[in-house]
Amino acid sequence: MVYSVEQNTFIVMSYYRNGTFVDGAWLYSIAACKQEYLANYPDLEIQETSLEAHIRDVINKFVRTGNVNKGKSSGRPAVSEEVVDDLRERLEQNPQTSLTRLSQQSGVPVTTCHKVVKKRLHMHPYKITTVQQLLPIDPPRRVEYCNWFQNTFHDDGLLDLTFFSDEAWFHLSGYVNSQNFRIWSAENPHVFVETPLHPLKIGVWLAVSRRRIYGPIFFHDTMTGERYRQQILEPFIQQLDDEELQLGYFQQDGATAHTARATLEYLQQHYDDRVISLGVQHAFPPRSPDLTPLDFSIFGYLKDKVFQRQMNNLAELQHGIERWVQSIDGRMLQNIFESKKKRVNMCLELNGEHFQHLL
Repeated sequence: MVYSVEQNTFIVMSYYRNGTFVDGAWLYSIAACKQEYLANYPDLEIQETSLEAHIRDVINKFVRTGNVNKGKSSGRPAVSEEVVDDLRERLEQNPQTSLTRLSQQSGVPVTTCHKVVKKRLHMHPYKITTVQQLLPIDPPRRVEYCNWFQNTFHDDGLLDLTFFSDEAWFHLSGYVNSQNFRIWSAENPHVFVETPLHPLKIGVWLAVSRRRIYGPIFFHDTMTGERYRQQILEPFIQQLDDEELQLGYFQQDGATAHTARATLEYLQQHYDDRVISLGVQHAFPPRSPDLTPLDFSIFGYLKDKVFQRQMNNLAELQHGIERWVQSIDGRMLQNIFESKKKRVNMCLELNGEHFQHLL
């Protein structure tokens, strides 16, 4: 039952009104207060034991606070400007400081640090983006490639015929970052993620143009030049249509199996001088996954989708990859290649340096 302010006030007045002075001390009776309350509110259905407990609570609250209302507390005192300035200075000196460490260093409670940082300093936590390290020789190569790309692929028609290829490893266990993975609970549930000593994994090769995607082709062993030619390039080239083979380009990264002399000669037999790779006329810059559609988009998309559920064996993993590759439609491919062109423009604007912070 919810008691009104009027009822709680009556309880306090009745409790003290029915007190008696005995041997120099006041004695008060909950029983007398209860009887007077029931007589004053006869229409209310109240359990007497519940009423007795409520009377005790009201009297105790009145003794402690002088109030019978629940009300809101006055709250903690406002944080001083000196504290705010101190927290600001500490964060400016070391922006990577955690709130826990900030609390330890400043002596300010963590909850107060959080409120000040968010509401007073208007700061927000941002994830650090991990990018491929560039060597001093890389930016000029990236600029050269991007200039060539803009001059060559000035319309979407040629991008419809050109394939950009790459491979990636998919681990059966997926990837669990123990520093970012949390389970909220009143007690430690002691959840463990089992990983095998030698992780089970499967290699995936894909090739993508603006209008279609080829693959996946799966492999389990380290890719050699011979395996690359026999297991991947031969079936890929056999399925190309005449226009793709006669007009389109083929891009690959600088992996050893890709740049072996026999591999490049094999590609040039079919593509002539329309190969984009290290070791040929149109060199693809090393350490540039940010310019490769499969790296900056499709492989990340696939891993996010495939590992939404736990994979129990490599057959399930392979089936999941095939399923999500089939989900990639023409609109998604067009958006990916628009992003490719945008990335090329940004790379040129920054003279070949990292541009992810502008995306």
